[in-house]
Amino acid sequence: MTVRHSSSDLGIRPNLRQFLWLVLMTVFVGMTVGLERTVVPLLGKNVYHITSLTLIFTFIMAFGVTKAALNLVAGQLSDTMGRRPILIAGWLLGVPMSALLLFVHSWTAIVIANIFLGANQAFAWTMTVTQQLDLAGPRQRGLAMGINEATGYIGVAISTVLTGIIAAHYGLAHAPFLYGAVVVLIGLTVSVLVIRETRGHVLNETRRHAGQRGEPGIGTRGGLRVGQIFWMTTIANPTLSACSQAGLVNKLADALVWAVLPLYLAELHVPIAQIGFIGGTYTMVWGFAQFGTGMWSDRVGRKLPVVAGMGLLGIGILLFGISHTLPWWMASAAVMGFGMALLYPNLNAAVADIAPPQARGGVLGVYRLWRDGGYAIGGLLLGVSIHSIGMLSSLYLIGIVVLISMTVLLFRMTETHPRRGRQS
Repeated sequence: MTVRHSSSDLGIRPNLRQFLWLVLMTVFVGMTVGLERTVVPLLGKNVYHITSLTLIFTFIMAFGVTKAALNLVAGQLSDTMGRRPILIAGWLLGVPMSALLLFVHSWTAIVIANIFLGANQAFAWTMTVTQQLDLAGPRQRGLAMGINEATGYIGVAISTVLTGIIAAHYGLAHAPFLYGAVVVLIGLTVSVLVIRETRGHVLNETRRHAGQRGEPGIGTRGGLRVGQIFWMTTIANPTLSACSQAGLVNKLADALVWAVLPLYLAELHVPIAQIGFIGGTYTMVWGFAQFGTGMWSDRVGRKLPVVAGMGLLGIGILLFGISHTLPWWMASAAVMGFGMALLYPNLNAAVADIAPPQARGGVLGVYRLWRDGGYAIGGLLLGVSIHSIGMLSSLYLIGIVVLISMTVLLFRMTETHPRRGRQS
């Protein structure tokens, strides 16, 4: 596809057809990771009879370490090689994951498959984010990220519920992963046949950005080396560093929902289908609400939704442990999901607001390195804390950590939206 560089190139409407294909691609990316949320923790406990929770959590640690590290690689490569080749590579990495889950029946195979899943998510989801930001331009970043994360987590929710139903009828070990293999093959086919390169749109935005006032700690002239981007995003820029720690903590909380809550509910003898519905409530609210929360941040700015979202996430986690009834658990899951909907797309949008366009892939890669590192840290922390203080107390601990992260955002993050004035 020939990419023009007129001012009309930036925005969702002039690029609607390709933007909608990327929306569909994001649904499939979410469905791929969602296939494990109900099944895998219970598979480790009930099928492979693993008694150590730390060992069970190795699957999420393997996923988190791989996804975090390759987010950085994906971002850097996309700035030099283009977005589309990295997207296709992500789906190709999903093929061995599916083969391992389907044909090698051991816990070791599950852990190795999650390394490939982390690579798939790092390359494929990072590219849908980056490509939709390329197309949307600065005025619609919140909307673009809201749509991206909404559709992705709707995909996660669909798979969370479906795999619970499939496992309840056909067992944990095979049928859910056959469904996952079909999703991977569809995602690969669409990425090869339909998705086009978007990096050309960045050239126009780079020219516009060159005349703007730069943010402290962010150079806009010349190329930025990997080390400079890492330092800028992690430490030098207060807003980027605040967003990075918040991203890490929100994934730590998501690791709790992914790995601990199914086991916690199973210990209380909650049926597997109901566990799937509780997890599905969390991801469904998270998914659908992002259609509005990203757009809202384009009007009110990024900081208010992000801080409020962290607060609701922490409160929802604390509420989950108070009662032992299905309606209460679903309501608490909905509060957590809405908190995620407020903070998740708008952290991405805030980072993109102040990243130099020519280094956007790299800056997003570093942010997503820290964010998805929360899975690895969360898996390790939860394994240790559950062994020491139990599941319920660990749940409360994570809720308190989320509220502390909210406080860091409140005092360290400043507004990034271009129309509301940026100060860092």
